[in-house]
Amino acid sequence: MAKNIFNSFFGMPDESDNENYENLNRNVNGRPNLNPRKVFSITENRIPDSQINIMEPRIFADAKSISNKLMSGNAVLIKMNNVQPATIRRIVDFLNGTVFAIDGSIQQIDEHVYLCAPKKFAIDGDVKQRFNKRLENKNDYSN
Repeated sequence: MAKNIFNSFFGMPDESDNENYENLNRNVNGRPNLNPRKVFSITENRIPDSQINIMEPRIFADAKSISNKLMSGNAVLIKMNNVQPATIRRIVDFLNGTVFAIDGSIQQIDEHVYLCAPKKFAIDGDVKQRFNKRLENKNDYSN
């Protein structure tokens, strides 16, 4: 008796109501009806949007913004064509620390191009090798 009062107070059906509800939600073949108007929470278990950012740092201080992008779950393609070699080393060392902390990965794609990715990104194969093959093919067609 107390259970029925508790269930009705909180709007919970009792066991006989559950059986009737399940029978109502079955089609003629005995399969459950799929309701296209079901309501789902968009805040729970939502996969965050993944992004790949392309950044061109000029000075060592720009490494902090790249690191922030990585820590927020985004991959970053870094082009350092206009950066001094000593600064490139410092930026790459800093980003190696960030990548290690987030259990991510870093790959050098070209002489001045790096790809940093957090753990949730899968980098398939050797990106550097593919990039160089594309450049070779592009140069073959332009000649």
